[in-house]
Amino acid sequence: MDGDDLLFLFFFVFVVGFAVGLVLLFRFLSALQRALRRVHPDLRRMEPGQVWLNFIPVFNVVWAPVTVVLVAESLRNEYRARGLDAPDADYGRTSGLTLLTLLATGCLFYPAFLTYPVALVVWGRYWFVVNRYARELRSGEGRERPAAAVLVDEGW
Repeated sequence: MDGDDLLFLFFFVFVVGFAVGLVLLFRFLSALQRALRRVHPDLRRMEPGQVWLNFIPVFNVVWAPVTVVLVAESLRNEYRARGLDAPDADYGRTSGLTLLTLLATGCLFYPAFLTYPVALVVWGRYWFVVNRYARELRSGEGRERPAAAVLVDEGW
């Protein structure tokens, strides 16, 4: 294999990996949007369409933690309004913030080869948790209209 073939192979793998990454990110953000759509509008801490702001480079460094926290608070508000809130539930907040910490650690320090595989597993966990909450909210269990007293605002 000469240098041109190796360069072509590298370019091909990069392009395919980038395309797969974009598709996965699109599906993940769709899952977040779906979960937010199932929260009553009065109880949402962010609008469902705002999750797509995470596609904006550099801005997403600030917006990703905001998204994680506001999605978790929105889910908590909906579960409280339905009377389904569990005291130990964090609604994906811990998984989401752990994911972002692992990604930042890999960007800032050398051990990305250690943190990124772990981040991939945590990302899958976070995605699973958000999908589980979205499925539970779709079922309509305990559907009561929200009262203003159940709103949770943690300072964002």
